[in-house]
Order: sequence, then structure tokens, then C-alpha cells
Amino acid sequence: MMQEYIMNFPRQLEEALSIAQTFHLTLDKNTIHNVVITGMGGSGIGGTFAQEYASEYSPLPIVVNKSYHLPKFVNKHSLVIASSYSGNTEETLSCVEDALNSEAKIVAITSGGKLDQLCREKQLPVVRIPKGYPPRTCLGYSFIQVLNILNYFNLVPFSWKKDIESSVQLLNIHQNDIRKQAKLIAQQIYQSFPIIYSLHSEALAIRLRQQFNENSKILCSHHIIPEMNHNELVGWKKLTAQHTVISILTDYDLKQNRKRYLFCKAIFEKNNVPVIELKAKGKSLLEQWMYIVHLSDWISYELSILNNVDAVEVKVIDELKNELSSL
Repeated sequence: MMQEYIMNFPRQLEEALSIAQTFHLTLDKNTIHNVVITGMGGSGIGGTFAQEYASEYSPLPIVVNKSYHLPKFVNKHSLVIASSYSGNTEETLSCVEDALNSEAKIVAITSGGKLDQLCREKQLPVVRIPKGYPPRTCLGYSFIQVLNILNYFNLVPFSWKKDIESSVQLLNIHQNDIRKQAKLIAQQIYQSFPIIYSLHSEALAIRLRQQFNENSKILCSHHIIPEMNHNELVGWKKLTAQHTVISILTDYDLKQNRKRYLFCKAIFEKNNVPVIELKAKGKSLLEQWMYIVHLSDWISYELSILNNVDAVEVKVIDELKNELSSL
């Protein structure tokens, strides 16, 4: 089943663009002074990508929130984008209540549940995406809807749509090669503790970590250069386990960060730690991001096969939710 979800990612991007085209906002663009994107886990990662992308262009501050409550600065001049795939994420629902109390502008992204019901009652704008998928397999749906909302407020360049269309073509062309790469990389990672480093986008590193956690059922870590040079680099002085470094490389990495990475790579190799480099393909930033996302998803799936686990199953998360609902 997970194999089909991942394989259909390019098609999901196309469908997500179609959904975005049919969604129309009528909110006042001139009254927004800041944006908060709130969502958890697979529902929230699209907002993380969107915030990183928009940071290069937006004149307004955009904050990603992953908590039960919104920052205190949220007021009637704030835009709150609430993303919950199921519509029942309690942290996100709590934040929507905060947004209502603060008189913020609210736009929701969901497939249904309590969030959809609340939006109907309060007559709030909501983007409805298809039901029946694990939230982590719906990055394309959520990411593109957030970009579309930000586009309405002129916070991202209109070219993002063409870049997503080009991403679909890129992934379709390289699908077989991506799967072959993923299988080989999974074999190299198997039975080690992956340490993920990104030189440009932390969202890419977070996505890979989350997919290892949920699909492959393993622990791992992620960090970003240059920040890791100021703390984690010292931790490489003494290794106590078998590790594999996974480096995410794009054409948009700063030259200075490339220099830093090469210095770090020499330390990894000195400690006899294998270094796997995920090199992005594509011309635009979004093409390269979508390429790495797709490659990462396939790696996590191939590793789930080696680990002999069900990539879809997340029973422990369901048990936690049931426990919380009974309190």
C-alpha cells in the first residue's frame, strides 16, 4: 500500500494544483501583518516547506507553529493557516480556538473531521483535500495548498506553479532511477543509526527523519549546516554506535556551507562512518526539493522492507491518541 502512495506522488502534485485552482479567497490582503502556519506531523510538514520557500520572498514574517497554542502576537492582523489532514488533531484544533479568540483571519486545510465542521459553523474558508490516506503521504496536497494561500497574499512568486508542474515531469522521467537509488541507499543504511545533514533546507532533513521514523520504524537524527558546526560537530569526537551520515545536497547550497560540509565530511570519514550523498536533480528550487522528497520517501520504504515492518502501520500513535481522549 505504501508503495502505491509513494509511486503516486507526482500525480498527487498534479491533483493538488487542480484543487488550488478551484479554491478562491476573498480575505482583505491589506490587513495581514504576519502569518502563522500551524499543524503537526505529516499534516504540518507542508507548512514547514512553505515557510522556508516563502522566507526568500515574503515581506511579512511567517512562523511555523507546532504546539497547542499560538504565539501571543497573533491578533486581528494575523493570518493563521491551520493544517490537519484528519481534521481531528487536538493541537491544531486548540490553535484554531486561539485564532478565533484573537480575531485572526483563518484558513484551514483538511479532509474533514472536527476542523471541517468548525469551519462550516464559523463560515471560515477551508481547502478540502482527498480522504483516506496516511497524513504523511499527503505532503503534496498540504504543501501546495499553503503555497496557494500565500500566493493570494503575494508572499510567494507566481512562478511556483510552473515549478511544481516541472517537478511532476522531472519525477516521472526519473522514477525508475530514483527507485534504484533508494534500494541501494537503504541497503547501506540498514542496521545503522542514520544522521541526516542538510546544507540548505531543514524541511528536507525533517521530512527524511519523519519518514524513517514512521515508515522504516527506526530512530535517527537530523541537523543543518552551519548550525551543527557550533555544537554537534564536537560530538563526533567519540562515537559509541554504528552510524551512517546522509547528506542532502542541492544546487542552492551556499558556497560557504559547502566548504563547511567538506570539512565535516573529512571528520566523518576519519571515523570510518559511511557518507551517503543525496544529490538533487532539477533546475528550480522546488524541482530539487520535490526530487529529494520523492527519493527520501522511497528510501524509507525500501528500508521498511529490510526491517521487515509494515510501512503504513502507526499503532503507537493511535494508542497515544486514544489514551489522551480518555483522560
